[in-house]
Parts: sequence; structure tokens; C-alpha cells
Amino acid sequence: MKNVLIASAILASISINAQEHFCAKAKQGSAEALIRHQQRTSALVPQISHELKYDVKFVHLMLNVERTTKFINGGVKTVATVTASTLDTFACLLHQNHTIDSIRFNGALSAFTRKDSMVKVAPPLPLINGQSFTVTVYYKGNPPTGGSAIGSGFSNGTSGSWGNQVTWSLSESIVAYHWWPCKQILRDKIDSSWVDITTDSLNKAGSNGLLKNVVTVGSKKRFEWRSKYPIDYYLISVAVAKYKEYDLYAHPLYLPNDSILIQNYIYDNAINNPAWNSQKLALNKMPQVLEFESKMYGMYPFYKEKYGHCMAPFGGGMEHQTMTSLGFFDYYIDAHELGHQWWGDNVTCKGWGDIWINEGFAVYTELLVSQYLDNANFVSKLNSTHNNVMQQPNGSIYFTGVDTLNANRIFDSRLTYDKGGSIIHTLRFVTNNDSLWFNTLRGFQNTHKNSTASTTDFMNYYTAQTGINSTQFFNQWYYGEGYPTFTVKYNFVGNTCYIKSTQTTSFPSSVPLFITPMEYKLTRSGAPDTIVRVNHVNAIENYSFTVLGTVTGLTCDPNNWVINKVVGPTVDATLNINEMENKLDQVNIGPNPTKGSVTISGDAVDGSIEVRDLNGKQLLKTNVTGNSSIDLGNFSNGVYTLKYSDKNGNSFIKKIVKQ
Repeated sequence: MKNVLIASAILASISINAQEHFCAKAKQGSAEALIRHQQRTSALVPQISHELKYDVKFVHLMLNVERTTKFINGGVKTVATVTASTLDTFACLLHQNHTIDSIRFNGALSAFTRKDSMVKVAPPLPLINGQSFTVTVYYKGNPPTGGSAIGSGFSNGTSGSWGNQVTWSLSESIVAYHWWPCKQILRDKIDSSWVDITTDSLNKAGSNGLLKNVVTVGSKKRFEWRSKYPIDYYLISVAVAKYKEYDLYAHPLYLPNDSILIQNYIYDNAINNPAWNSQKLALNKMPQVLEFESKMYGMYPFYKEKYGHCMAPFGGGMEHQTMTSLGFFDYYIDAHELGHQWWGDNVTCKGWGDIWINEGFAVYTELLVSQYLDNANFVSKLNSTHNNVMQQPNGSIYFTGVDTLNANRIFDSRLTYDKGGSIIHTLRFVTNNDSLWFNTLRGFQNTHKNSTASTTDFMNYYTAQTGINSTQFFNQWYYGEGYPTFTVKYNFVGNTCYIKSTQTTSFPSSVPLFITPMEYKLTRSGAPDTIVRVNHVNAIENYSFTVLGTVTGLTCDPNNWVINKVVGPTVDATLNINEMENKLDQVNIGPNPTKGSVTISGDAVDGSIEVRDLNGKQLLKTNVTGNSSIDLGNFSNGVYTLKYSDKNGNSFIKKIVKQ
């Protein structure tokens, strides 16, 4: 989700400012509702919650909604199955602003009790494990104001730009109960859903899934939406206004003989207005973006139904499943919300403490779209994202305990959004194999589709698929705080480039050293520029490379893979070149290629040997003194990097071929 201030945004071509992610600021308000919700109800207390004793299979919302008021009335049918040994009480949430006219349990009128927002119904006899039941709640009322991620859970308002009256829902994170009786537990996705909205015949009503029928009911129309995909409670939506439909079609790689409908509900007086043309241009790019994101993450998860947008007068967008609600169309807002269809809707955060699964990957989606579809702006977008993270020296993506009730912390633009997206970009660099990387993302989507996932789930899946232990990475970048600064000096003598890189960190009490791969770009005369990849594993690293041509300049992290600052690089002719050369030249390593045994020999041998595969994974590290040997006999045949480091921090790297 993204939130922006509408007033100035629509007047110009809008670009996302990474200093404040548009959805983050407004989302902070919803956490106050979360606090009140937790304090008032038992819904989030497993020991006593009746809501944890059943699994929701189906909901059918049958509501009357008009564009001129947020008053709502109708009924909601819930079909569920008992998951506990017995169920003697059905419980759900509905805000106390609403009057409940009646409740039917398995078709029979039933007594009920209410305390604040908790509604409880006792079946005639306790139900047993596996038994299905149906509860229909008939109600009416005016939903409360405030509490949602952007504005209210259910709102009525007028577009400041177009004058259109709109009634719309926005339930993230825990205010679906403001407008319909529901169970608000993320791990219990609703298997399928129907949404019927009866409204004035001048209106259109948008919702999730496919529009199966529009039925005339006297002077009104009933819009019947159907979805067969599992959906989390906060992603069910409605939007009612005088819309006109504007349809586009995407043709992803996986559907060579078919297409995906992008169904857009646009204000009736905007769709043909020249003042809306810039937004129309942004919207018209969405088929290409959907095709691209399907290539990166796997087929659009809801391709059997649709994707689309409903306009509503709020800043930014909200990723309602199959039909995003938004205030206006902007290329990166649209790409962000579309990315949520994979990260947030198909795979939803297991708890609000895992919001990185939703928002971190949505920001990463923006970076991918920029890199491949808007490359001219990629460098500036990536720089601004990293710079926002480094505005402060500390801060972790991870939060727990009291911070789960801290509104500013949960939806922190710098940490949850920009740092969250940036470290995914870095993890791709660590993987060092794009085919493996994107296969891992697609595999994770497929493994956890129609379900929820935690950060730990992602870590475990990544490690299993890539063979790279992700613990160190996440300890540094996700759980840890701060970022590295590299002070880089270099010199070029003969045909050898010497680099000395000293790392300090912005918050050393959390992460004293970021162990990370790093790239250096060598600008040369007499030969093309080249990039060398090394591993920074010590506070001070000394590297030497034999190169063609003359090195005339050096760039640290030229592709900005890592959140970092760089001092220099500067030429330092006082680097102890002779000492480095003399000592390191006395160290011999061989044979190369080898069938297993590698000998390190020479009078100057006194340091350590480190062997890594080409993905940077450390396979062996040992101290060596005098003539020593290491055994690669159990290693698979292939190419490895061997790094020798002396006790003064001088080192060299060479490739070893295991046959």
C-alpha cells in the first residue's frame, strides 16, 4: 500500500519520493486501532479466543451501499468448519456502531450477546471437530471514522479534483470489522468469497474477483462479484461511485493464447477529460508491468479472474485482491500495488510483525520495474532509496514486543519499506545467480500460494533452494542495525592494482562488521573497464589484481548493490607495496588444477586460508603457518576462490580448479 497527499500530486507528473513512502505515513494511524482492538477483544489471545476454533471456508456479503452516504445495511453469511475438539460458541467481530437485526445459525434464528465489538452466538448443541456450520448476521449502521491504514475502514467522500462522490472500504490492517462481521486472524484465509452490492442504477460497484451478473432490482442494480481464490479478511473490498469502465488486457508469457483482463473503474467525468491524460498514460503501461512481474515472480496469481482498479478520493493505493483501490494513477504506485498481488495477497504476512513480506517486496518490485522498464531513472531511484535508509545510523526491519504496538515503527517508511526493499536487492547480489534468484522467488510464491508466510519461512526456503545459509545475512541486515562505510585507497604499480578497504559501521554495537561481497570497478586506459568481485570479511581488507592496461580510477560498489557509504576511493602512493609484494610473493599455492590436496608453502606463510565457491559461500577457513596443506578432496569438481591473508591484513585471491 502507498499513501500520498493528493493536492499537489495530481497537478504534475508524479514520481515516488523514497524519503517518505506514501502508504507508510497513513498506515501509522491504523496501529492505534490495533492497540485498542487487542485491549478490547479476545480475538488475538489464543488461550481464550473462540475465533481460533473454526476455519472460515466461505463468506457472502449481501450489502446495500450508496455513493452519497456511508450508511450500510444487509447481511453477511459465513460458512466455517470446526477445528477444535468442540465449539460451543461462535464469535466474530462487528463494530458496536452497527445494530444487529438478527442472526441465523444454520438457518435458525439465534440469540446472541455483544460486548464492545465482540459478537457471540451459542449453537443449540456444541459442534464437534470437522463439523461445518453457517452463520448469517443481518445488520445496519454507520461505520466509525478512522482506524484504517489510510483514513477509515469504510468511508464516504468527494474527490477534490473531479467532484465525484464515492463510498469505499479500506480494511488494512484490522478494521474490516468496522463494516462487516468477520474473523480478523491473518492465518485463516477465506477459501472463497461472494460480494453482492445493491446500489442506485447510476452507480457501479467494484469488488474482488469476477463480475458475474448485474441484476436490476427495482430502481437499483445489484453487482454480483465472485472469487474462488483464498483471500485474507482485510483484502475484501467494495467501492461505489459513478464510474465508467476502462479495460486493458495483458498477455503474459505463460498465457500464449489468452489474456488477463485489467478492469478499471474510472470516475465518469474524468475518463475522457484531457486533464486525466497523464494518469491514463500511466495506467496504459500496466499490461506491460503485469507481464513483466509475471515473468519475475511467476504467473499473476489470480489470472483466472482479473486485475483492476477502483478510484476513490484518498492518497495512494491499497492492494485489494484483484482490484486495487487508489486515488490516482502513477507509474510506481501502480507497479507497487500490482506487486502486492504476489507479495501481500497471494502470499500474505503471517503476522503484522512480518509486514516485510508485504511491503519490502512491494518496494523491491518498484526497483525491478525501474531497472528493467524505466532504466533511465533506475540509478536515481536506487540512490534515493538507499539514502533514505542512511538518514539515521541505526534501525532494524525486525520489531517485536512493545514495538508491535508502535504505529510509527510498524509502518516506518525508512525501515519497513526502503530498507526492507533494499536488502532484497542486496540478497540478489549475494546469490550471484539471477536464474537461481528468480527461480527461488517463483518457488516461494508457489510453495506459499493462497497462504501466509513469515520472514523465517522465507529464510528457510531461500537457504534450501540456493544452498546459501541466510542466517548471517539476515542477522546483519534484517535483525541488525546500521550500514557500512568503506574507506578505500588504491595504487597501481607495474601491472598490479592494490586496493585497501577499511570498513566501519554506523551502529557497531549491533553489527560491528558487515560480511558481504563487494564489487570494485577498475577504470582503465589501454583496456576496457572491468569489475572485480571480492568478499569483505575483515575490518581491513587488502586486495591485489594483475590487470591489463593502466588503472586510472576506482569505484566501490558501482552498481549500488549494498546500502553503504564510501570515503574515496583515493590514490595512496604510500601503500606498503614492496612489503605486500615481497611477503605475498613468497607464498606459493599449488598444484592448480588439483585433484584434492593444495599446498601452501614459503617462509612467509603465517596467516589464514579461506575457500569459497563462486557464489561467495565460505566452505573452509583455517590458519596456516609454514608449509601447510588443505584437502579439497570432498569438494565437487569446479572452480573455487582461495584467499590467503597474512596477520597484517594483506591478502591475495586466486582461483583454484578442482578436478
